[in-house]
Amino acid sequence: MTLIPAFVAFPTAKILLDAGAGVLQIGVFVSTLMMVGVVTLPLESRIFGRKAAVARNALAYLWSFVAGYVVFWAVR
Repeated sequence: MTLIPAFVAFPTAKILLDAGAGVLQIGVFVSTLMMVGVVTLPLESRIFGRKAAVARNALAYLWSFVAGYVVFWAVR
């Protein structure tokens, strides 16, 4: 739901990891790129309704932090 596709996000994450970024932060970064769609919010609002679109994006944002912690604990 974002303008940054996976084939760009994952190599960017690798570059950031090599530059010293933490695994937790990269997990949150990549999952947020994949799940939160601020740019596509107007289209999503027209299809699903504004309330549902905002709720989905808010929950996806919160879930990104959960995913980041899961990645952190998995590679620890």
